[in-house]
Amino acid sequence: MCVWHADYLKNIFPETSEHLATVAKVLEVEKSKYESTKQKTRQIIEKLMQSEITNTKLLELYDSQGISPELVREESAKLGKKVAVPENFYAQVAELHQHKEQEHQTHREEKIDLEGVPETKALYYQDWKHIVFQGKVVKIIGKNIVLDQTAFYPTSGGQLHDIGVIEGMQGKDEVVDIFKQGSVIVHVLKETPTCKVGEDVKGFIDFIRRKQLAQHHSATHIVGAAARIVLGEHINQASAKKTVEKAHIDLTHYDMISEEKLKEIEDKANWLIQQKVPIQLKFYPRTEAEQTFGMGIYQGGAVPGKELRIVNITGYDVQCCGGTHLLNTGDAEAIKILKANKVQDGIVRVTFVAGDAARAQQKGEQNVLEETAKLLQCRKNQVPARAQELFELWKQAVKKKKQPTSLELKATEEFLGSEKDMLVKVCEIYKTTPEHIVKTTERFLSELKETHESEKK
Repeated sequence: MCVWHADYLKNIFPETSEHLATVAKVLEVEKSKYESTKQKTRQIIEKLMQSEITNTKLLELYDSQGISPELVREESAKLGKKVAVPENFYAQVAELHQHKEQEHQTHREEKIDLEGVPETKALYYQDWKHIVFQGKVVKIIGKNIVLDQTAFYPTSGGQLHDIGVIEGMQGKDEVVDIFKQGSVIVHVLKETPTCKVGEDVKGFIDFIRRKQLAQHHSATHIVGAAARIVLGEHINQASAKKTVEKAHIDLTHYDMISEEKLKEIEDKANWLIQQKVPIQLKFYPRTEAEQTFGMGIYQGGAVPGKELRIVNITGYDVQCCGGTHLLNTGDAEAIKILKANKVQDGIVRVTFVAGDAARAQQKGEQNVLEETAKLLQCRKNQVPARAQELFELWKQAVKKKKQPTSLELKATEEFLGSEKDMLVKVCEIYKTTPEHIVKTTERFLSELKETHESEKK
């Protein structure tokens, strides 16, 4: 049927025929998910039979597990329970998603009186390294200062704000927050300002924070581009969030992303970094932007305004975006994917770090493996085998109360994968997360020793 439909539309939408292989995969996955969901729904309904299935519960089941209210109603009827589905159920789902989208946009609800205050000229669009600037104070409200122009980036678009200092004739004022209200950018100070309205001041932005946020923002676009290359053209950004510690991108994908595919995405992202692809930052009239780059520029939702800032990773990714960005992919330095998890049906969240945060993560992983190797008295590449041996001994002695003849760990099998793969393997064995591997190893060794000594007595 899909082939017939694509053939019928080929003169209008020729790309439909080009993606039939992906369509087949999606249908196969959806069929499997449907059958699985039906079975899961029956099990869930059986558990819920003792209580009322509320509208809140229906929303939760649909949003977190992809179980439609119609399927809940159908399966409940088979078990003799009537479930009422609101007529505006899907409107409620849309409202719920809109609220979540606003959270990712890091929208600020607080409003202050800015009547008569002119639009602030933003200086951060063209060069992320623009961290020193001059401006004039046009408004002061408590600890809030408005300048005629600023290079401080306000919290918006899923990216956190800059911090730094504003220096006037009477001293330096620490800037702890930045937000945008309408067309006005507001600087929030730690203390009451020392400068006055009309005074010329100088701004100094924290370079380390600015760099890390710019790396995470551009890396978001790079990871999205890499995922599109690896998984297919259906990949788009649904939303994203960038902090100093880490970032994540929510991708439109019909299935969970396997560890193998995640590794491919990470490798492709780092390949794009190595290519030092230019990142073009330019404002276009809306119509020109749409005609030049297509409607795919609206990833994560529509953007208001007559002019759009286009972030173009030449040949790989084009988006409308107002964040602080690097000038080429090489400035991201390195990208390390931490995990992927399904946040709702058809949306997979990929969490990652870039630049200094990626190197810190790498160093942390190396430290975990080194400490675990010391505890298990083996080389790093023998840790997975020793961890498996320790876990089996611990399970037998502590859980099943069967004492082993010896507590000596002897496994010497060498793991052939990367250090990240080693950590993943140990996490699977211990059923824990990387940051808890050392503590878990210590606990297993300690409990095993205590159990063995108590048996000897």
